[in-house]
Amino acid sequence: MKVKPFKFCPFCGRALEMTDIEGRRRLFCEKCKWINYVNPLPVISCLVSDPNGRILLIKRGIEPSKGAWALPGGFFEQEESPEEAGKRELKEETNIDGTALRQVGVTTHLSPLYGYLLMIGVEYKAQHYNVKAGDDAEDAGFYPLDALPKIPFRSHHWLITKSQYSPKSIVDSS
Repeated sequence: MKVKPFKFCPFCGRALEMTDIEGRRRLFCEKCKWINYVNPLPVISCLVSDPNGRILLIKRGIEPSKGAWALPGGFFEQEESPEEAGKRELKEETNIDGTALRQVGVTTHLSPLYGYLLMIGVEYKAQHYNVKAGDDAEDAGFYPLDALPKIPFRSHHWLITKSQYSPKSIVDSS
C-alpha cells in the first residue's frame, strides 16, 4: 500500500489545488488556507554489535524489500525520543534489550511506500545476545562487517560506516 496524496482538505473537505508556495508545488485549500507540507516521516535504525564486533541485522518480513537484510528499526511512535523508539524496535524485532549509547547520524531515505523518511541512527549496547526474530523480521543475527549479506538500503550502509564498529571501507557501491 503506497501513501497517496490528499485530494480534499482534511479540515473543511474542499478539493485541494496545486499551487506554488514557498518555491515548491504544494496542495492548498483556498477556503481555509491549509497547506499540505509533505514532510519526511521519522524512523530509527539501530546499530548493535556483539563482543566479536559483528553487527546485528534483520531479514525484513515486510515490504519494502521483504526478504532483504537491514538494520533493525522502524517508525517512531508519538512522543518517543529516537533512543526510546530504537529500544522498542530493537526488542520487537530481535528480542535484544539495549541501552542507547550515541546518535550515529541522520540521513534521508526515499521509500517506495512512504516517500521520504528522516532516518536517525543510534548505537546501542546489548544487555544480552539472545537474538530471536520477531514482529517485522523473518530472521535476525550478528554478521561480520567483512561478510555482510546484501543490504539494499544506502542509508543503512552510510550509518554502518558512521558507527564505531565499522571500517570505512564497507560502503557498497551498488
